[in-house]
This record gives sequence, C-alpha cells and structure tokens, in this order.
Amino acid sequence: MEIELLPLAEHCGAELIVASVTGFDPVQREIRFDGRPPIRFDIASIGIGSVPGQRELWQGRAGVLSLKPMATFLERLERRIGDRTAANLSVGRSEPLKIMIVGAGAAGVEVAFCLDERLRNRGLTTGILLADAHDEILSGYSSGAVRLARREMDRRGILFHPKRRINRCEDAPEGTTGTVVVTFDDGAVLSADLVIWATGAAPPPVLEQFDLPKTPDGFPAVRPTLQSTTDLPVFIVGDTAGFVDEPVPKAGVYAVREGPILCHNLRALAEGRALVEYKPQHRFLSLLSTGDGRAIMEYRGFSFHTHWAGLLKDRIDRRFMARFRV
Repeated sequence: MEIELLPLAEHCGAELIVASVTGFDPVQREIRFDGRPPIRFDIASIGIGSVPGQRELWQGRAGVLSLKPMATFLERLERRIGDRTAANLSVGRSEPLKIMIVGAGAAGVEVAFCLDERLRNRGLTTGILLADAHDEILSGYSSGAVRLARREMDRRGILFHPKRRINRCEDAPEGTTGTVVVTFDDGAVLSADLVIWATGAAPPPVLEQFDLPKTPDGFPAVRPTLQSTTDLPVFIVGDTAGFVDEPVPKAGVYAVREGPILCHNLRALAEGRALVEYKPQHRFLSLLSTGDGRAIMEYRGFSFHTHWAGLLKDRIDRRFMARFRV
C-alpha cells in the first residue's frame, strides 16, 4: 500500500510538493495551497482519489475509522486497536473486540477477512460483522464468488446484516461498553469497539473548490480522453473522474489502465497531437484475499478459493509495486 514517492520523483526528475491544496482555478491555470504561494500550470492532471460516502455520519467520531486514505489506514487501525485493547484491559474487560464494517463490497469483505486473520494471529478474539444496504455481499460479483465468500464468513463466524442503512453514529456514553453506538433506519441499535467505514466512493470535499464541471454526484466530468468536459488543459483520472459517456466503477483496476492513456495524452496535448480515448475493460481478473494465504478468484464466470489464487494475487501485487521501486 506504500510507494516511496520522494525517491521515485527524484529518479524521474520530477519536483514533489507536499502540501494541502485549497483551490484550483483552470481559467487562470493556478493551483492554490495552504501555507505556500500558488503555482501556475500549462497542463494539469487531477487524481486525488475518493473518500467513503456519508461523511456527515462518521466524521469526527472517535470510534469510526475511514478506510481511506488507504496509505495511512494500517497506522490508524493499529493505533485504534491498541488504544481499545489497553482500555479493555484497564477495566478487566475480556470480551472479544466488537468490530463493525460498514459496506460489504469487495473492500469491506476483504478487510473483514484480513482483519480477522491478523487479530487471531495476535491472540485477540473478535466479533466482526458486516452491514450493508444491499441484500447480499459483493454486489456485482458472480453468485459463485458470493457463495465462496459467504462460506468462509460462516466458517469464521463473521456476521452479515443485510438491508441495513445507518442513520446515526454517536460516541458511546461514559461507562458503557464499546466506543461508538450505531443506529439503523429500522430503529435497531448496535455498539462496537470499532467501526470501519468502507462504503461507496464520494468526492473529496476539496473538489468543491475546483472550478470544473461536475457530474450529479460531485466528481469532475471527463470525456473518454480523460480530459475535462471543458476545453481547458485539465485531465482527471482514477476515482476522481466522473465519466459522462460511460460511467466507470470506482476501482483500482480501472485507474491502473488509465495510466498509459494519461501519459500519452499529456504529451500529445503539449505537442499538438491528437488525443486517444480510454476504453474501460469489461472483463478482468478479480482476486480477493482472505488473509490466510488464500484468495477468492473470479474470472469469466468461474470462481475458486484456493492457495494458488492467493499466490497469484501476491505475485501480481508485488510485480506491480516493483515497477515503482527505485
């Protein structure tokens, strides 16, 4: 999950600025920062990802952990689990850690499996449950992949609460168990030591300060060339892009394939050449790690849950990371 960006930038002869962006003016071609002067650009590309949805429900809650930004997730997770484990020990509480994962898509399911395995290996007992507004996990996956994932969840005792929409998250009152209380739209209330928010993608709030045309869900609108629907020299990629002609799921497998198209079109625009279009793939290999050396593989309607699928996933991931290692 971590690419060493500074040595990579130095190796490529690129200047790296680490600062918070506060505004983007495509007409004046200016990027504004917090605590440093603005800079001008000739051509810009925006790829700041997305954030989990419904921020108004979870932001600022001590017991809620957002899956994104992913680069800092593991650090934040370890700190939160360490704090909660220490708090339980201080009051002599020995019950399993109660962890709720909101969102039962690929990210939520994979986190559930890997977190369960990680904590078991450390001798910690947990009670993990997934909550989702859909009536089944892994929306968009084949019935075979869903069946394999549900079988593994049953084996581990990971629970699933379907058709559950969350209305409110509140810090747990002093003296009660758990750190957060979750209220569902049907009136049910659950408390947990930790809630991990892994719902569908929403635009980062800073995009409100970007003067660009946007789709109804708030992402900058782009053409198949990855260029903004304006005629300005601005490209938008990855989760940040809102494709107008053919919506593209917010998933890394698409963002990776956009890379070569972006590289070509940045150079083409600078040199006055024609831009090429990104055509999203309709079929791709999907591998979901179950944290125990195995993975659930889905491809062209076939599904497996095996160690060799886990080895394949590991090899693909390591090969990808090696491309960016200096």
